[in-house]
Order: sequence, then structure tokens, then C-alpha cells
Amino acid sequence: MPKICLIAAIVLSMPAAARAVPPEYRVEGGRLIVANVSPDCPMIYDNDWWQDVPDAAYLWAKTSLGKCDLRGNIITRCTFRWEKGYAHQLQEQLDDCRKLLRLARESGLRNIPDPVLGAEQSLRRPKSGKIEDTQIAQSTGSELIVSEARKATPQRPLLVFVGGSCTTMATAYLSDPSLVDRTIVFQIDGGGYNGSDGWAWQIVMKRCRFANWARGYFWDKVNTWKPDRFAELPKNPLGDFLRHYAVEGHGKANQWGDGPWIFYTFDHRCLKDAEDYDGLAITVPRGGTDVKAIEDEFFDTMTMSGGGR
Repeated sequence: MPKICLIAAIVLSMPAAARAVPPEYRVEGGRLIVANVSPDCPMIYDNDWWQDVPDAAYLWAKTSLGKCDLRGNIITRCTFRWEKGYAHQLQEQLDDCRKLLRLARESGLRNIPDPVLGAEQSLRRPKSGKIEDTQIAQSTGSELIVSEARKATPQRPLLVFVGGSCTTMATAYLSDPSLVDRTIVFQIDGGGYNGSDGWAWQIVMKRCRFANWARGYFWDKVNTWKPDRFAELPKNPLGDFLRHYAVEGHGKANQWGDGPWIFYTFDHRCLKDAEDYDGLAITVPRGGTDVKAIEDEFFDTMTMSGGGR
């Protein structure tokens, strides 16, 4: 069982009242430039569901090509409707991730880190209302974030891409608040489904260097793909899965899903603008996404990897 830790009200390395400084950014030549974010940075991919969006497959293809320093994959419990006992079983998520990983490896993709388990329960707001009084259950995933963040630097930070709730990331922060200077957290529309662990969302927003995408609306308002392009993908188990996924179910609904910040990291044409998010973070506005650039970057990478063959 994970060890339960009560974080002290005063953390010597970072005062309880401290607020994170939003990532520095500028717009140059119609492209968003977030300071120190590049493909050379170490990365961690943290998600709840793995077959409803294509970005894990993309990131694994980059890793297989030797173009991504992926340090880990984390499965964080889906916290949707946690107040009523959770809408889904954790085992469903484990099976979901393992199937995609099997398809990727059967297709020849290499060097994909074995997934580890992150937070299994949502965080609870303490009666004091103080972030540093939050009870946490450390996990293999939160410990991985802390370990990799300690190896990173402000100039070459650890990039943590969160596709579900921020529970594991918030736990990592509470385990070691000093990691904020060496970490940037990216999330998609955390105020909606991906913010169902509302307390964890607040912790990460208020304490970590945080970059959001799609504030107040979901990706279906700006992200539309052309299913016919999936015919370009290699004829292997992963390519076959993606072709099927592109035209029905969650794939058809979510489309580019949790991936805009990931695609942007490798091709800055994918995002064109950012704006302040309540003085706590940055967010990409509705007109700040270049969907065509995302599409081209995805298919170029997936066809180049050839499934690793």
C-alpha cells in the first residue's frame, strides 16, 4: 500500500503562500515560443485513457525514432465522478494502456518505457483549505516525476504532459515543492473532464509552472481531422488500429485529443498564440491552434517511423 504522508504547513524549500510563475512565452513569426521548451527536454506522459486519443502513439513513435527523451509513461486514475465512487474501474485503464502498448511493440516501435501506476484516488481539499495540508498517497508515478525533475534544470526542464487529472502531478509537487523550477506541466482543458479532481487541478495551477490548452471549451471546437489521411499510416497493428479509431467512437469524438502541446513541442508551428490564465498560468486561446500543422506533424512522424520497421 502507498505510504500516506501529511505535508507540513511550512515547507522550508518553498513558502506555503508562494505562487508559481507562469511559463515565459512570446509570439514570433506567427509561432508561439515557450521559453526552454524543445524536443531536447526530458518528458513524461501521464494519462488516464490511452486509446481515445492518438498522442501516446505519436510520442512513442518519436521515441522509437530517437527524437524524444521519454522518461516514463504514467497511468493516473480517471477521477470523473469520484464523489460517487468513480465512473470507471482502474483495471479498465490498465487494460486500455496495455493494449495500445502491445500494438505499438508488435508494430516494431522500440524504447517505450513500461507504464507505471500513478495516483489511484483523487485528492481531498483539507479542512484548513491550505494546499500544504493536503494528504497524499505517493505512487510509483509521482516518485518518477520527482526523480526525473531532480535531474532536470530550469534551462532544460522536465516536461510533464497530463492528459487526465492532475492528481499524480499534484502529489509529486507536494512530495517535493522544489521541483517547480525544473518542471513545466501541460494539460488540455483541465477545467472540464480533465479537471474532475478539482483540488489537484488547483494545486498544480497555483503552485507549478503550468500551460493549459482550450480554456473553457473542448478540442472538438477547433480540432477536426481528415479520416482519409489515416490511410497513409503503415500497414501494421498500430496503423490498423488508428485507421479504425479515426472514424468511430472516442477517436472520432476526441480527434487530436490531449496532444496539442505534445505536437507543439516538436513543431512550434502547431500553436500560434497564448494568453494569461488568471495570473497563474498560460493558456492557448481559441484561435491559437494550427490544426493543419498538427495534422502534418502527426502523419509525417507516424509514416516516418514506419512502425519502427
